[in-house]
Amino acid sequence: MTARTSSPHLLGTAIAGLLGLALPFVGHAATPDGSRIGRSSVAKAPEFQELYDFDRAALTLPDATFPYEARVHRAHVVMLVEQKILTAEEGRQILRGLDQVDALAANAPELRTYLPYEAELVKRIGHVAGKMHTGRSRNDLANTVNRMFYRDQLNRTIEALIELRAAVVEKARGNQETIMVVYTHRKEAQPITLGHYLLGISESLGKSIERYEQLYARLNQSPLGAAAAAGTRWPLDRSRTAQLLGFDGLVVNTVEGTAGWDHISEFAADNAIYLSSLGRLASEIQLWTTDEYRSAELDDAFAGTSSIMPQKKNPDSLERTRQIAANAVGQLTSILTSLNAIEYQHSVARVALEPRSLDALIAGTHAMTGVVRTLKPNQQQMLVYARQNFSTMTDLADLLVRQGGIDFREAHEIVATVVVGALKDGLTADQITADRIQRAAVERLGHRLNLDARHVAQALDPHASVRARDGVGGPGPTAMAAMLEQAGQSLAAERSAHSARRQRLETAAQALELAERRLKGG
Repeated sequence: MTARTSSPHLLGTAIAGLLGLALPFVGHAATPDGSRIGRSSVAKAPEFQELYDFDRAALTLPDATFPYEARVHRAHVVMLVEQKILTAEEGRQILRGLDQVDALAANAPELRTYLPYEAELVKRIGHVAGKMHTGRSRNDLANTVNRMFYRDQLNRTIEALIELRAAVVEKARGNQETIMVVYTHRKEAQPITLGHYLLGISESLGKSIERYEQLYARLNQSPLGAAAAAGTRWPLDRSRTAQLLGFDGLVVNTVEGTAGWDHISEFAADNAIYLSSLGRLASEIQLWTTDEYRSAELDDAFAGTSSIMPQKKNPDSLERTRQIAANAVGQLTSILTSLNAIEYQHSVARVALEPRSLDALIAGTHAMTGVVRTLKPNQQQMLVYARQNFSTMTDLADLLVRQGGIDFREAHEIVATVVVGALKDGLTADQITADRIQRAAVERLGHRLNLDARHVAQALDPHASVRARDGVGGPGPTAMAAMLEQAGQSLAAERSAHSARRQRLETAAQALELAERRLKGG
């Protein structure tokens, strides 16, 4: 599983390990899982287990952001020395003291907020510790730390979405000829393929990834140096601390540096938008896997069971994901409501995006990745629905326009008459004949149409329907090949951009580590 942070090195291995910031989800316990009974007696998939484990493992925001704060202290001290605001000896003393207090804070949660932390630093190295706060406020410190934490969560989110999209595209690649019916208003509409449907999901995921990438560019700007809101008279080098902390630029205005919160709102909004789409996919798959639809089978490792009904195979992974999607709307509402009630200034009344909600998003994404990867389409049943349940009637109407020389509205009404008659007589779509169509035409128009029975049969064939819809974005083979190619290129670009972001952060972490070593050893 992906760790909570982009790299243990970025946070300091000792701190991250002791605080549990790279907690893997433990998966199955050593003892048998008592919930795996009945039809779901196989072990839970790790991605499914994560839906149970993430809540217990969630950190508070102070605990989650503390290692980032420790890095900010170091970068600020390095910059103060470089700007000759502190002497090299003062910088060395502070950095060595920080090592001691960080080690203590790993087991002392009360030290993970700034003033108690600073008091402990004073106790360890004397009043030189107070110089660390030169030109700085808790306001710009907190906003900087939050941005560092949230950018790592953005990277973590993007990585999870890329893997989900890859699973969706791979499933689509293997189901280019799996005929199914697409629904509108929960009523059968027209034949497509499962591959075509899944590439629609892929395109939606691509938009979510793009939104997160755009947010990353806005979020990864350093407010450090804004101080309380008015900046400082000390000659700080804000660009230097931004560089050492891996930021791509500055939040230039010092008021915006401490008052700005739209990046938090945007993160929550992007989460709600993405998870609403994920919830819709989960809902659709849940319908497909019902005993009535029987269009697909959920893998046992992603299903639950009933404590009383031995025949049950419950779609727990899907329902828990849908619950996570619903909760994301509440998180967004809380954040926006808190901002609507305060002025444009620094305020602790602002609601933050809690680590738990981000862990929930990741857990739901991992679970749906596994669900898609292991889903077993019932190709025979899907084809039966497409053949028998009147999904090809638009093709039949189009045929009447082409061969019968009538307008589409007339053709629409003739076919509607045919469908009503077939339903009344207990016939399925593949039992419609040219004679039935002619009788409906005479009833509607007063004359027969020029129809070829062979073409009628072809119009009623869902395979032929899919092949004929080969325009851009359709389910036909040429259109599908183009969309699969485009999806592959998009995934490659997303992976490359993600890797580049990670590398820039790693390079900045190494630069800070080198600057610290030089100062300590000087």
